[in-house]
Amino acid sequence: MMTASKIAVLCNNRMAIPALQALASQGRLCALGVPEANTDVIDFCLMLSKQSGIPLLIIKKEKLSTQLEELITKTNTQFVFTMTFPWMIPAEVLHKYQGKFYNFHYGLLPEMRGADPVFESIRSGAKETGITVHAIENKIDKGAIILKKILPLSINMTHGVLCTNLSWLGANLLSELLILLKNNSKGIKQDEGNAKYFTKPAAADVCISWQKHDAKTIEALSRACNPWNKGAYTQWNGWNIRVVEATVINETSHQSDIPGTILSLDEDNGLIVKCNNETQLRLDIIYTDEGFMSGHKLFAFGMKKGSRFVNL
Repeated sequence: MMTASKIAVLCNNRMAIPALQALASQGRLCALGVPEANTDVIDFCLMLSKQSGIPLLIIKKEKLSTQLEELITKTNTQFVFTMTFPWMIPAEVLHKYQGKFYNFHYGLLPEMRGADPVFESIRSGAKETGITVHAIENKIDKGAIILKKILPLSINMTHGVLCTNLSWLGANLLSELLILLKNNSKGIKQDEGNAKYFTKPAAADVCISWQKHDAKTIEALSRACNPWNKGAYTQWNGWNIRVVEATVINETSHQSDIPGTILSLDEDNGLIVKCNNETQLRLDIIYTDEGFMSGHKLFAFGMKKGSRFVNL
């Protein structure tokens, strides 16, 4: 009878949870590692550790090499999976334990490298995304691809919904992945000609430019920012407003108003804003420091038809 592979998982995000549960239920999970200060994930892993007896390691960046050595030697793990782990595995550890470290990248490689492929996939209007499991090298997202699973992207997926879908895909691909690793699969080298790297979203990436962006682009940005950023930023009268949910209005806007102008603000039609390229967007749900609310309710704060949002 073939013995079950022992797997250690280093994680930093809820996307790892279904895979952790699957590995634990199969008796394969032999250790957990979570960066210090990530209280949400630590709380879940602490509960899983107490229920199952699987050791939990709270990892400090400055002690990463030592702690990984300790984890591997004490648990006799065959493979270490990283799932949204924020730190590079040190070169000396990779060299000493070749063929042991594999990363779950929650996006398609090599065309969607970087820290948040979920955000970029939604923002860019990609038709599909997925999970790429690759061997870890001493360069970010560059190792040989062991397994790639595609997930179609629907036009109404938010960042949160897509993360949940990818988390379950991560659990479902484990059986196939473990067979490949057992058979010593070396994977397929990534095509550097198709490689693109995207940095973690910065403030400028989550701000709306009504003059540069059409309605479809702004709607996609609002979903890419929901829920982690509580929407995409805009501003009116010095007041920060975030667009959480919006709908493209399929009517061409021939008004002479410049983009960012409010074309409608009432309960029947909602809050409709002119965007670039003569397009229109209805802001269905917005977030302010006062709370989440329907877009048309901004009239209570003095906003009127003809008012204008600032281009950020």
